[in-house]
Amino acid sequence: MKRTWLVAAVAAFGCATVKENPRTAAGAGGGAATGAVVGGVLGGGKGAAVGGVIGGAVGGVAGHILDKQAAELKQKDINASRTANGILVKLKEDLLFDVGSDSLKPQALDELNSLGDVLAKYPQDRIQILGFTDSTGSEEFNDELSKKRAEAVRKVLVSRGLGEQQAVAIGMGEQNPIAPNDTAAGRSKNRRVELHIAVAK
Repeated sequence: MKRTWLVAAVAAFGCATVKENPRTAAGAGGGAATGAVVGGVLGGGKGAAVGGVIGGAVGGVAGHILDKQAAELKQKDINASRTANGILVKLKEDLLFDVGSDSLKPQALDELNSLGDVLAKYPQDRIQILGFTDSTGSEEFNDELSKKRAEAVRKVLVSRGLGEQQAVAIGMGEQNPIAPNDTAAGRSKNRRVELHIAVAK
């Protein structure tokens, strides 16, 4: 997957706005729309399989399952919100990673263990785990680092019972910042991981 291809796709779906300095500006919002885009631009493999179940609103039995799951996650004090096409989980960015590191902080494990315990109850879930970085370092470095961060989260969730084939780790690099990268506080917010949860059809 070429970086420019993903950027163009995200922009076309309205996931980000073009700023004069995209390495320091905050995008218009990654959120659930990002998850809908990613599967479509990944060429084959598990990424495309997961992306295929995310497009479009869900209802009926699948919607009931997602409603129940979202409520259970919120009871665990996990930042989960129900969207038109699934569930968006935003992990607490200040607990996850230090600058330039893909090693999870010890305090991140409590939240991830609770998250994994809930996800393990829903074998029909198909999950995209998206890793993001701040703008520190080169774009190439950040692409690789973000993938490693997403994979670090995936491994913890699998250790709690999530099926190996239920989730795919995707590196988004420094794309779609949610805060300016020109402050320490903003960069901390951008070092994040999001989960986009859908139900297999």
